[in-house]
Amino acid sequence: MRILLSNDDGYRAEGLQALHAALRTVADVEVVAPEHNNSAKSNALTLNAPLYVHEAAPGVRYVNGTPADCVHIALTGLLGYRPDLVVSGINNGANMGDDTLYSGTVGAAMEGYLFGIPAMAISLVDKGWAHIEDAALKARDLVVHLQQQSLLGTRPWLLNVNMPNMPYAQMGGLKMCRLGRRHAAEPVITQISPRGETMYWIGNAGPAMDDAEGTDFHATRHGHIAVTPLKVDLTEHEHLGYWAQGLAKMKNSETRP
Repeated sequence: MRILLSNDDGYRAEGLQALHAALRTVADVEVVAPEHNNSAKSNALTLNAPLYVHEAAPGVRYVNGTPADCVHIALTGLLGYRPDLVVSGINNGANMGDDTLYSGTVGAAMEGYLFGIPAMAISLVDKGWAHIEDAALKARDLVVHLQQQSLLGTRPWLLNVNMPNMPYAQMGGLKMCRLGRRHAAEPVITQISPRGETMYWIGNAGPAMDDAEGTDFHATRHGHIAVTPLKVDLTEHEHLGYWAQGLAKMKNSETRP
């Protein structure tokens, strides 16, 4: 089994290093990750500047780009082969609910999925890396299980995995969940620069709004590992007919100038 490993916290991040160490015991793993922290970069690709790849250690390379950049160039020429699985993480903090739209961790995994490769994004719910080695071992167990169930090398899929910060033996089992929802983000933070200019800092993510049973928020709060299958299709299928009718009325009411 060959795995491409990336993240959005940077190649030096404890989460990636712990996951790399755990996965190397069951697979051939190559790391292609950002040089620096690239949180909240989503699926962004760098199109207006060159990308450079440097080797930090055998099998570990870093790129001066986004998480999606790293996976993209790895799969389009850098590796020279097609991995069986793309794994992104372990992220320093949750990627639940609306987080998935902004997350560079999810963006890296999604880039693999867009190339037709099974992929998963893995995050630790609370920041600070508490019990990171335990989370890495649980992630390894999940990868081994997927391989044993012959779910690698078939059709592509994309899983979003969030783990509570708990010891290995205390962590609950896997829970298949839907995404919850967050309240709107906290207000923007303003400061005055030494030159007297106003600076703006994006506020923290809002607290959970929909954390009912069956959501990722609920599962992790009760000590379980939340697993959510994701898809790329953002079409609101249920309302296609509604919008078709509304736009048809607009077309019929149009008059020539």
